[in-house]
Amino acid sequence: MKYFINVNKSVEEEYGKMFVYDPSRNKENEDELEVMNNLDEQDQGKPYIFPKSFLLEVSAEDYERYAEAKKSNGDVESVAESILEKYKK
Repeated sequence: MKYFINVNKSVEEEYGKMFVYDPSRNKENEDELEVMNNLDEQDQGKPYIFPKSFLLEVSAEDYERYAEAKKSNGDVESVAESILEKYKK
């Protein structure tokens, strides 16, 4: 499994959200990646297809940190921003 955060601000409602890529279930081509949003109840199991440039791969630990904030109704936006800052370099 690989974990990604959406870094494209043009689709505001998807910016900063985390996604999972499972090579056994999701497709990948040269320019696009199919990922799943398993953290939002309404979108669970729904595939999303993004240009690869919209996604930034993050660690499993960062994904778990985001997931924990989401589950506990914590400050998901600040967790997402701190994750984005970490990988900005």
